[in-house]
Amino acid sequence: MRTREPKLRGTSMFFATAIVLAIIAGSVIWLNWNQVSIRKYEMSVAFDGKAPWGDVGPESGAEKAPTVLYRKVGRSYCYTAFQVPSLRDRLASENKSQVSVEYNVFKTFGHEGRYTLRSVDGVPLAVGNRIVQRTREFGGQFLLTSDETLACP
Repeated sequence: MRTREPKLRGTSMFFATAIVLAIIAGSVIWLNWNQVSIRKYEMSVAFDGKAPWGDVGPESGAEKAPTVLYRKVGRSYCYTAFQVPSLRDRLASENKSQVSVEYNVFKTFGHEGRYTLRSVDGVPLAVGNRIVQRTREFGGQFLLTSDETLACP
């Protein structure tokens, strides 16, 4: 019996250590897998796809021109174009040239990836991955001259 006891104790310690390490690794992955942060900007609005750098067309020829939200960064622009007729009509009727815009910015292991519109002028569109109002959106950056790549949104 004396010869088996140290072996059993060593095996138990190995399994206990492995379980603790697995819990720690799982927690790190779970906490950093897909974080969402919120960014707020005051942005200009262009109706019917007419932005300062030119027309921002619809994704397909069958659609109307999008509403474009944009902000100037250096000499270039960050923008998001979207199709929500009710929101477009509301902004147009209020004759607003500037609106408050919130984005959901998704990070995976500290690296920023995709982003979505969270709200425009107080109208909620999405909360994290949960969609409140369906939008068709696209966007990115429009670089003028030799500006470096922008960190949009």
